Amino acid sequence: MDIELLKTFIEVTQTRHFGRAAHRLFLTPAAVSARIRQLEQTLGTPLFYRARGNIQMTGEGQRLLPHAQRMLDAWAEARRDLAGETEVSRHLSLGATPGLWHFALGEVSSRLHRALPDLVLGAEAYPQEELLERLRAEQLDLVVLYDRPGDADLKARAIGQLDLALLASEPGLELKTALAGDYIYVDWGAAFALFHARHCGDVQTRLRTNQASVALDRLRQVQGSAYLPQALAGSGLLYPVADAPEFHRPLYAAFRAEQEFNPVLGQVLDVLAESAPESA
Repeated sequence: MDIELLKTFIEVTQTRHFGRAAHRLFLTPAAVSARIRQLEQTLGTPLFYRARGNIQMTGEGQRLLPHAQRMLDAWAEARRDLAGETEVSRHLSLGATPGLWHFALGEVSSRLHRALPDLVLGAEAYPQEELLERLRAEQLDLVVLYDRPGDADLKARAIGQLDLALLASEPGLELKTALAGDYIYVDWGAAFALFHARHCGDVQTRLRTNQASVALDRLRQVQGSAYLPQALAGSGLLYPVADAPEFHRPLYAAFRAEQEFNPVLGQVLDVLAESAPESA
């Protein structure tokens, strides 16, 4: 069986979209579609129900998924072994959202390599829902999240928190003035939405985003405000709005339950707890 066909199959199961799978695999959508057809022909059964914008796995596709992942894991282990990498356990793949990599975990790779010089680290960025999917599918070993997962097969450890403050591109603003100006709503999740409704009310905004970096880029161009990591205050660009309430988002590192006593994972968790932002 062609390993690349299985890689393509797993990517389509994750994205449920040939175009997005093609983007991640650096292929054309036509090539992805052709690989899936070839795999279906090899196995003699359809793996997906194809509808425009809504690709779903068939029952056969769902049964194939865990086998495909095990085959890819075995292939990767064989390649490492043949390359002379005998300590497979020293490989670890760490996932987080793009925002967490940018604002909370920027130095974590350097800290990990200082603490574990022989660690081979994979650092990947995905939306939170996809992080959990990839963790369950054993495509990632450890993920950093804003919310503790409710899955009984996953464990989580609190490693710190991200402190958010209303920051403005000009000093001396009060909450009412900041919200009445060019305010940018950054979506920090359901808990933040409740906090925001309680403390800020129904604010008119011309920009809503779930990417803090987009808000930050906007504030470099215009005068405005947004809830952003408190650590950005005092940079010469952003200033805290003095009477605005702060919001604190806990950070969790999640992993599969069977990995709980993995010594390498434990060392990485310790470094993450030392590296992640802490409460003020």
